[in-house]
Amino acid sequence: MSSKQSVNWYTWGCSTFAAVGSLLYGIDSGIITTVIAQQHFVDYFDPFTPSIKGAVVSTFSAGAVFGVFFSGWSADALSRKKTIAIAAVIALIAGIIQASSVHIGMLIAGRVVGGFAVGMMNMTIPIYNSEIAPPRRRGMIAGLHAQFVGFGFAAANWVGFGCSFASGQFQWRFPLAFQCLPALVVLFGIYFLPYSPRWLLEKDRDDEALVVIRRLHGNIGYDESFFLAEYNQMREQIQFEKSVGNAGWREVFRTSGNRKRILLGVLVQVFTQLSGINVVNYYQTDLYKSLGMGGHLPTLLAGIYGLVGPLANLICLYYVDSWGRRRTLWITGLLMAMDIGFVMGLSGGYGSSNNMVAKGFTIAFIFCFTAIYSLGYNSIHYIYVPEIMTMAVRAKGTAISVVSNVLINILFNQVSPIAFKNVGYKYYSLFICTNLLGAITVFLLFPETKGKTLEEIGRIFGDEVIVAELDKVQEKISDHVEGSGRLEDDNERK
Repeated sequence: MSSKQSVNWYTWGCSTFAAVGSLLYGIDSGIITTVIAQQHFVDYFDPFTPSIKGAVVSTFSAGAVFGVFFSGWSADALSRKKTIAIAAVIALIAGIIQASSVHIGMLIAGRVVGGFAVGMMNMTIPIYNSEIAPPRRRGMIAGLHAQFVGFGFAAANWVGFGCSFASGQFQWRFPLAFQCLPALVVLFGIYFLPYSPRWLLEKDRDDEALVVIRRLHGNIGYDESFFLAEYNQMREQIQFEKSVGNAGWREVFRTSGNRKRILLGVLVQVFTQLSGINVVNYYQTDLYKSLGMGGHLPTLLAGIYGLVGPLANLICLYYVDSWGRRRTLWITGLLMAMDIGFVMGLSGGYGSSNNMVAKGFTIAFIFCFTAIYSLGYNSIHYIYVPEIMTMAVRAKGTAISVVSNVLINILFNQVSPIAFKNVGYKYYSLFICTNLLGAITVFLLFPETKGKTLEEIGRIFGDEVIVAELDKVQEKISDHVEGSGRLEDDNERK
């Protein structure tokens, strides 16, 4: 029944607009990569030591921790939609603070505030998009968050490259101000974004939820049976969950199923960071300089690097609902371990030599690393966590999972400059081990979730799911509609 489940323009519009907020994460992450490479920036904040560099990068993630936990409350209490709006306001303030910084303390404060906003966006947007997507296209719709993070990262790199040709403070102040753009877009358009239908049902606003679901999925099938079946399945399961538990923090750990959800959510987020992707993202300009690249070349390479991920991620979005989450994750984990091994070997063997061919291959494998990551972990760690959570724990469970990602990110951002300075290319050996461990863990522990509704996934975790599968509910409703139609025809003939 309705196996195609095409996505209509309204659903595309809502999910794409929500993902504009995702640009903030990509821009904030990418812009600092090029800003810290600008000589005018280093001179302005002299002495800009490795520990200060680590603080500028990692305090952004520290702010994100608090933003994620705040969203764990606000996404339920205020709605997913209002949480995105609040995050946009805070991001706008953060961009202004950073762009107008007159000393390092002010810059770091702006980074903390910006991290708070991005933490809110990073947790809430995947939830929102997963809740408005049709089941068999949920990976594609929820994965738009990662796609726009990649777009933002690429845009930030090219803005940084362009500004590297400027002189004076404009070289780094304009890139930092560029963060305000997506925040302004979200603020101007948030009014037109609908509330999540599942959040409306949670708040007993059933009539509003039905209207939203009709607009989102009313095009699926030849009659109204699909979205009516989806509405009934959502409403009945959410009402049942509300009758047996509370939506508080204690509920997150109350049942064995929820504890398993948290374990898997934390693991996929932790292994995403342990892949080493953000170490490469943040410090790639240093990597290029260590290979003897000078002048504008490091920022140019960063710009090209930033385009590779979004292109590869488009392939992931197209296939993730057919490949599945589990298989894609463990295969990309193995490939990343192999790739970073090549980077380590080439960097160690030829980093200080004049062999430009070997250095070219080193850069090529760095580019391959982001491509492989974007084929798997990049989108899937945003897709997988919200979809394995029940409505009662989705916001709070996702918050706990995302915080684990951010904490690992803080650790790496702080120690990576020191590690590169002291052990150099040997630092990559850590990520060979962690990627292999992640691949094995996913293969052994992670269940597949593709194609199921958010309510049906509960069966995987031993939950009591009181509703039938969506296809069966739709078939029953369709038969009822056809029966009613035949009865009306008979009455007219009489």
